[in-house]
Amino acid sequence: MTEIPEHLLKRSKAAKAGQSGGDAGGGDTPTASTGPTSAPVAAEKSAPVVAEPTANLPNLDPPPKPPKPVPAYVTAAMARKRVPVWVLPVLAALPLWAWSFAGTMQQPEVEDELLIEAAELYGSCSGCHGANGGGGVGYALTDGELLATFPSAVDQMVHVARGSADIDSQPYGSPDREGGQRVSGARGRGAMPAQLSSLNQLELELVVYHERAILAEEDTTSPGYEEWVEHMREEIELGVDEPIDLDFLLACADPTMTPGATGEGSEDPEEEPCPGPRAEEDVAEEAASS
Repeated sequence: MTEIPEHLLKRSKAAKAGQSGGDAGGGDTPTASTGPTSAPVAAEKSAPVVAEPTANLPNLDPPPKPPKPVPAYVTAAMARKRVPVWVLPVLAALPLWAWSFAGTMQQPEVEDELLIEAAELYGSCSGCHGANGGGGVGYALTDGELLATFPSAVDQMVHVARGSADIDSQPYGSPDREGGQRVSGARGRGAMPAQLSSLNQLELELVVYHERAILAEEDTTSPGYEEWVEHMREEIELGVDEPIDLDFLLACADPTMTPGATGEGSEDPEEEPCPGPRAEEDVAEEAASS
């Protein structure tokens, strides 16, 4: 048997002593230790060894999803100016204000029924006197012609009611008219047709009113004129339909202007006044007496 050199045995013992914590200088290595240092050695041996990564490994987690783009209408809404807080009570009160304001508004007045009826009735006269009263077969009613011939409305009513055939070749109208009185039938263009059977008294007055106030532009602001207009309005509302009383009209007409007139006036001026605008002196006298 080959003998192991002593220096090799010592080196083996020293290596074992270094691994077990023994003296590197030699001596027997204890097989068991019950001293106070045995627990730490055992703890060191039982502790798990954590391996440190030695290379950069790739990140296997999925990348985060990019945020969805904000819609344009959302961006615009966020950028839009907001209503100030103090305006909110005002906006809440707007419906109440609109309701109260609408209650104060007045309905526009309907078209004047008197003017409408008068204009419609004149339509049967426009064929001779023109749509605007400029004349044609009949005399002109504008440019002062009508008012110069009939200064009083009741004299014109007589002429329209009975026509000109009954007074053929007789003078009529104001003698103060430039050129003097007119003569019935002098123009040879046909006679003025009678309207006794075509119109009632109210319609006769409406036609005369239209010709004088609208076409001839007679002044309608006098108290007597306003009273006449108001009287016609009342009769329109009541639906009065009285026939024309030619004798009564002749009694109210001026004998110097109207053939056959008496000028006696109404027997009861308060109950049945003569038709047409009343003279201002009569209105003033009545107001003074009352």
